[in-house]
Amino acid sequence: MESSGEERNARLRDAIGKLRVRGDGRRRADRWLMIAGAALIGIGLPVILLGWWGASRTPYVFEQIPYLISGGVFGLAIAVVGGLCYFAYWMARQGQESRRQSDELQSSLRRIETLLATGVAGGSQATHGSNGFVMTPTGTMFHRPDCVVVSGRSGVKAVPEGTEAKLEPCRICDPLGDTNPREKAGQN
Repeated sequence: MESSGEERNARLRDAIGKLRVRGDGRRRADRWLMIAGAALIGIGLPVILLGWWGASRTPYVFEQIPYLISGGVFGLAIAVVGGLCYFAYWMARQGQESRRQSDELQSSLRRIETLLATGVAGGSQATHGSNGFVMTPTGTMFHRPDCVVVSGRSGVKAVPEGTEAKLEPCRICDPLGDTNPREKAGQN
């Protein structure tokens, strides 16, 4: 009984392996639209010119009408269909680019969400001590890790537990959250 189940699984794997990937088929179809559009425009324009050339060789309207129909109208139809194929190719490429950008944006947002969830603004809380404050090596103020004063600086170190009272809190990042920075700006 198990061997027949294994055989079915093997056949299923083989059948799935033979399936085309959806994205590859779309790219091939896009390329064919581009090639067909270019070819039809390349055929349509000379047909229009041949129709004009044939009609211009005779002064009689009844002799010009077949050239107008076969060369002008037919050539114009071919060129328009070629233009529509090329436009469809262009629209498909725009759709692919839009999907790619959307996927990149979603990926970036997921990375930002992960970074925010783990607290990586300037390192995690564990990296900067249990209180989460940092200071410059020779500084007299303590800051939040994401403060503009210390972000991107080398030599930033964690503020040891209990030493915040000896240091002055930063007026820009307000690590203790005592006042609103806008209120501070108004008081100065």
